Amino acid sequence: MNFIFPIKDKFFLGVFAAFIAELIDNSYDWIMYAFDMNKYHEWHIAASTYFPISKLHTIPALIVGCVADFTIAAILGVIIVYLLYWTGIDFYMIKGIGVTLCAWLIIFGAILRMKIGRIDPVDAGTNLEHLADHILLGILMSLTAVKFGKQLLNQTTDKI
Repeated sequence: MNFIFPIKDKFFLGVFAAFIAELIDNSYDWIMYAFDMNKYHEWHIAASTYFPISKLHTIPALIVGCVADFTIAAILGVIIVYLLYWTGIDFYMIKGIGVTLCAWLIIFGAILRMKIGRIDPVDAGTNLEHLADHILLGILMSLTAVKFGKQLLNQTTDKI
């Protein structure tokens, strides 16, 4: 089922899947932040690379954090689409989760520890919520990619 329209470009499919998934995922993250389940929204963490902690709740910082977050998601969406294209859509949610958990390991387990950003979340609630957040993101990106690009992802004529 192609819902509204079939997407015929792999790169665009990845960006589109990421955008749709991020809308839902960020809503979830804002709710968790509002209920104090995590100390920092992803946009705060992303913006902390560019702004001091005292400025993270300003509009410019939130815009930069949003753009950085959506850009990273777009990269992951493209990776997921190409992974599904090359390996098939069987177990697509597991593949999507695998990609986003690798990103979580790299970002939260290594990059933030190198002090590239000014926020390094070490509390259990924030880390567990962002782990769940990345699992949700992998599910939503792969689901969106398959729903809107199943025909594209099932093509085998131009694979090596």
